[in-house]
Amino acid sequence: MSMRPLMRAAAGLLLSGLAFAACAQSGHDRAPLVANAADSKFVASAASDGLAEVGMGQLALEKSSEARVKRLARRIVDDHTRANERLRALAQARQVSLPAAPGEEAQESASTMKALDARKFDKAWAAAMVRDHQKAIALFTTEAGRTEDPEVRAFAQATLPTLKTHLELARQLQDQLDMSASRDEAMSHHATMDASFDHTRPAGAATAATPAPAGSMSTGANGSH
Repeated sequence: MSMRPLMRAAAGLLLSGLAFAACAQSGHDRAPLVANAADSKFVASAASDGLAEVGMGQLALEKSSEARVKRLARRIVDDHTRANERLRALAQARQVSLPAAPGEEAQESASTMKALDARKFDKAWAAAMVRDHQKAIALFTTEAGRTEDPEVRAFAQATLPTLKTHLELARQLQDQLDMSASRDEAMSHHATMDASFDHTRPAGAATAATPAPAGSMSTGANGSH
């Protein structure tokens, strides 16, 4: 029996094994997605900011008694919670470590607002939402135009409309709170002016001589009629 067919078959099996191993190794190399430095920084920053927005929303739900503030706070909590979950999945696939809490600056801002009274808190919270979302929009816009990772780009592009809606609603809330404060201040000023006017008004009839009762007669110096 010739050895050539056997050798040929063995060589074929060897080549097949090598090809399979190469494919397996290639697949293994492609499995982990490692983000570059810029994408890693974006993912970590977006996660930190997202946690801060959820925390600020929850703080407003606990502290504010203004229905308009609570309504926006609830929306921010819900929207950023969903965005944070999607971001967490992207980070895990790319071996990016995410922060467990908001940044130090965000925590200090929240602590400061906790000490404010209700009216000051509402205005400070609305201003913070405008400021935070302006910053977030700039961050996401830059990443959407810069990254070469299609999933990270899709996340940034999909989140931008939500951030822009939050910003617009926060600006509207700011305007409404300013109008309410101006109206309350005007009413308080008018009330103070009215009270001051009443205090300085002449007594009028109350200080005039009291007329003699009808039908009475004056008496002379000696008391005779």
